[in-house]
Amino acid sequence: MCKIEQGSRRLHLQGTKIEPTSLEENFVGFCERCGGELLSTAYYRSGGGWLVAACCERCGHMLLIKYDRSWEWQGDSAAEVIEPRPTSLSYLPREQLETVFSPAELKAMEACERDETYVRQNLSRARVKYDKFERLFGQRIEI
Repeated sequence: MCKIEQGSRRLHLQGTKIEPTSLEENFVGFCERCGGELLSTAYYRSGGGWLVAACCERCGHMLLIKYDRSWEWQGDSAAEVIEPRPTSLSYLPREQLETVFSPAELKAMEACERDETYVRQNLSRARVKYDKFERLFGQRIEI
């Protein structure tokens, strides 16, 4: 089953995250569960065509519809809406961050997150430690 983040509508599919190319709402068919209208919520490009996230207006059933490059229907699968996991430094406990990252690395990460000037080498050293942080605390940092 694929997962779609609420808000950003980022698609989590087979270990990859795909950003939507469009958030346009269109009628895309009828719900197999209740017969209500399916409306698109997001469009994604895939290697062989398009993926369309759709939701039933009546029962809220979510699914991912697969189309080829010619917009021929290829099939669909169930989808689940999930809350995005906060990866911003402000959401993470300071004690956990200080366990893995040096003060200079944290300063660079915070500055980068705020689009301010930072020491590139400190941020590079911090990025090498992202996997370690995820392994220890189960949260992925994406700055």
